[in-house]
Parts: sequence; C-alpha cells; structure tokens
Amino acid sequence: MVWLSGNAAAEECPTSLVTAASVELVEKFLAWKFAGPAYFGQREMTAREAEAFTILEQEWRADGK
Repeated sequence: MVWLSGNAAAEECPTSLVTAASVELVEKFLAWKFAGPAYFGQREMTAREAEAFTILEQEWRADGK
C-alpha cells in the first residue's frame, strides 16, 4: 500500500493518477459548491460531471465539511 486516506487506498502514487480532466472536474465541483447551481446548473452538466459531482459531494460530506 502506497497511499491510504479514510476509505480510499492506492497501490501506486496518487499523484500519477491525477489527470488534467480530473483536476477540471474538481475545480468545477468547487465552483458549483461555492457559487451555487446558478454558476453551473444541472442542465448544463454532462453525465460524467454529474457522476463526479455526486461522488465528490459524498466524499465532502463524509469528511465533515
């Protein structure tokens, strides 16, 4: 095991798992989270973004923020 955090684990360095697309999804999620749906409404989301936002929101809540 190379990296472990809560329920997440990786057998290789997580830095190498981060892509430009994943960084973009996290940035869009944070903009949506703090600016609200008026900034980035659900109707404009792709299926990939909706899935990512759902996962990120679950992790956000699990982390107690």
